Amino acid sequence: MSYLVNYYNREQFPLLKEEWRKLEKGVDMTYYQSYDWYQMLNEHYVPEDTHNYSSVYAVLKKEDRIIMIAPFWIVKHTFKWVNKKGIYLLGHEGWTDYVNFIYVDFDSEGLTYLLNEVSRKFGLNLFRFVKMKRDVQSYNDIIVRKDVTQNWTATCVALILPSSADDYKKMLSKNSRQNIRTAYNRLKRDGIEIRIEFDDQHVNRDVCRDIREQRFIDKFQKMSKLRYYKNKLLYRLRFRFGDYLPFYSYGKGHFLTLYHGEELCSFFYYLRDDLHQQILVQAAGVNMNYTKYSPGMLSLNAFINHLIENKEINIIDFTIGDELYKFAVGGVEHFIGCLTMHL
Repeated sequence: MSYLVNYYNREQFPLLKEEWRKLEKGVDMTYYQSYDWYQMLNEHYVPEDTHNYSSVYAVLKKEDRIIMIAPFWIVKHTFKWVNKKGIYLLGHEGWTDYVNFIYVDFDSEGLTYLLNEVSRKFGLNLFRFVKMKRDVQSYNDIIVRKDVTQNWTATCVALILPSSADDYKKMLSKNSRQNIRTAYNRLKRDGIEIRIEFDDQHVNRDVCRDIREQRFIDKFQKMSKLRYYKNKLLYRLRFRFGDYLPFYSYGKGHFLTLYHGEELCSFFYYLRDDLHQQILVQAAGVNMNYTKYSPGMLSLNAFINHLIENKEINIIDFTIGDELYKFAVGGVEHFIGCLTMHL
């Protein structure tokens, strides 16, 4: 079989648009493998090349037809101790929850050829695939290689939408149904009227940022001192990609919001993947003044029933993290892995 690998830098990325659009339709792909998402990464996330690192798009051809694109982050040599030289899939840090190669029909022999060629070109034999979904063909092909070690697994949560609102109600635990009733009773008792927006075009993003940041302040305050200082040290040493919030930087996202009057009580920022009939939730926050009314739970419950009625979306993927609210609305866990491979 005749394979060939071509290389494109960040400036040449637009030349891949037409072929990328074809490959992003594959069943193993998510919104994070879309051309639009990587276009945003190139603008806000991927830094200029230096003597320490560079980005490259390795394009695999089979008999003159593009069958796979590999967005790689090349660390040319170890620096500051914790930034290990090797070849990574671009997006392993930041807001990309799932990394992968871009393909429609997975080609195991082609992937082997690609990895060997990239290793030879850059003189590196260590590959790190961080945040790969464990149910995709590329992950399972790599994991069977004898030279692979699986370092860790992280939990993600997703909800597969049932066919009717009645079926969804039956999916919820008794405790979840009771919490929803209690929240509405408290609203009624306190004379609070709410408004839920499924696709809020006018939300104040600065308020969303402030609500989200308060959540992380609370999280750090609960952290042990040893863990806090360890994280602080690693933060100073580890290379940082572009610092961005997608709901500022990416114009194609959406907001699920709940208001009391004009006051924002909760928000969820999500990506809508109509190609794969999925929604991916990226960020969330609850106004601490309204926690007793469970605004996040109420807005999600209404949103889920709305999606079931419209029948355009099959899955709500809450992505990385095992926060309790994800399970409370009926989500079930799935996993991503981190693989280290030597050639």
